[in-house]
Amino acid sequence: MIFVTVNILDDKNILVPKADNLVQFEITGGGKIIGVDNGYQASMEAFKANKRRAYNGKCLVIIQSNYKNEPVTLKATSEGLDSESLTITVSNQDVELN
Repeated sequence: MIFVTVNILDDKNILVPKADNLVQFEITGGGKIIGVDNGYQASMEAFKANKRRAYNGKCLVIIQSNYKNEPVTLKATSEGLDSESLTITVSNQDVELN
């Protein structure tokens, strides 16, 4: 799983702590969204979704790889803000646990 924290920033790249923007997520490539969150315990928003309202300027998207050597690209958009994309390299190498 891949955990990506999204921060709502102002034009000086400073976190906006009161931001509650609705952030839409889109995945292309070798993965899928398996959950979203924002840390607000009283939120009634679904955890299994492709969008989440920021809380204190932050939200989280959880991605599951398809276990192939295929990059995963996440795009986050929110009305009134610049969209951002992140490409993650995924490896299917075996992991040995002791």
